[in-house]
Amino acid sequence: MATTSIPSLAGIEAPDREDPVLSFRTALPLGLQLLFWTVYGVVFYGTLLRYLPFPPIAQHLALWAAGSGLAISSFMGFGLHLLLDTTLHPIGKTAGVLGTVAGSGAGWGGLYYWGAEALNPFAGPVLNLTATLPGQGALLTWPLAFPLLLLLWSGLALGVRHLYQQQVQRRQLLEAEMAAERARLRMLRYQLNPHFFFNALNTIGALAENAPGQVQTAVRELSGFLRYTLLDSTESPETSAVQVVPLQDELEAARHYLTVEKIRFEEDLQWTVDLDEESAAQRIPAFLVLPLVENAIKHGQRTSPSPLRVAIRGQMTTAAPSAPSQLVVEVTNTGHLRSEGHLRSEGKGGTGTGLDNVRARLDARYADHSRFALTEKDGRVRARIEIDADALDKPPTTDA
Repeated sequence: MATTSIPSLAGIEAPDREDPVLSFRTALPLGLQLLFWTVYGVVFYGTLLRYLPFPPIAQHLALWAAGSGLAISSFMGFGLHLLLDTTLHPIGKTAGVLGTVAGSGAGWGGLYYWGAEALNPFAGPVLNLTATLPGQGALLTWPLAFPLLLLLWSGLALGVRHLYQQQVQRRQLLEAEMAAERARLRMLRYQLNPHFFFNALNTIGALAENAPGQVQTAVRELSGFLRYTLLDSTESPETSAVQVVPLQDELEAARHYLTVEKIRFEEDLQWTVDLDEESAAQRIPAFLVLPLVENAIKHGQRTSPSPLRVAIRGQMTTAAPSAPSQLVVEVTNTGHLRSEGHLRSEGKGGTGTGLDNVRARLDARYADHSRFALTEKDGRVRARIEIDADALDKPPTTDA
């Protein structure tokens, strides 16, 4: 899965303003069209030789048939593109396509017959529809062959055009999903920062008076957390995907956060971070775990006996010996779950927006390959994230 940019879709870029000629050339590249008519010319030459034992003449006729077909199909394709972009009813569009193909086929047949008379001295008896002389039996010179060939070509062109439109729509959907994920990330960051920074600055102000020696530590830890929150500030939201980071970076930011909170709450807060080596390198969306840590502090301090204990754990596990591995991240705190109604009655805010965004981001990025649960047992609240290993963003590779 791409981690820093929207994946290219078969090399097709959606133009900002669709131009009919450009769009049609993108849908059916000139190389594909030339290949179609080259194959047609070769087959035409081979079938004509059976009835016209003059290779140079057959070669000239094949070149004329393929060249005129290429010209007619190019004009017809442009017309079909304009027709399909109208607001006509599908039945009307279908009738228009068939009429365009039939008319173009008749025009191509007439153009071929006109050129054949100039290139082939035997064209008179050969092209006479009621003649029985050699040459009449070439299947590709029958009048119905011309519209049928253009119908086949139209099917190919419209099929590739449909594929192109699907790719453009897929790209637009990816861009919309990426924009939504970035918006959710910013919401989480803006929700976290004001409360934390306000309290941290008050703590530093108090330390300056009562414990000046700890000011440097508090500022250093706050700076480390701030650096992490600004990790994607230099990227363009329009061109960049949501930042993904190693789990160890996310939890290092959590350590900075908890250290500042420890200075604030002193002995009323105890915390631990346990991260195994394999899970530390796994890449996850930034700000996926931090909202859970912030929730543990914010709600735990109101429901937990002193001291509040917060534990963060990350590990790779398997549900069964034959089951695929998964990344598990747990944030636990002493205390109790608080209902949304309880929070509102206290006027404290925090109606679960952060948790809802975590769920939404997991669903958007990993779909059925992730799970999130918030539970309470034995006086502890546990927020648990599970992500299947196969769905995790792969770390970038470097050439030796």
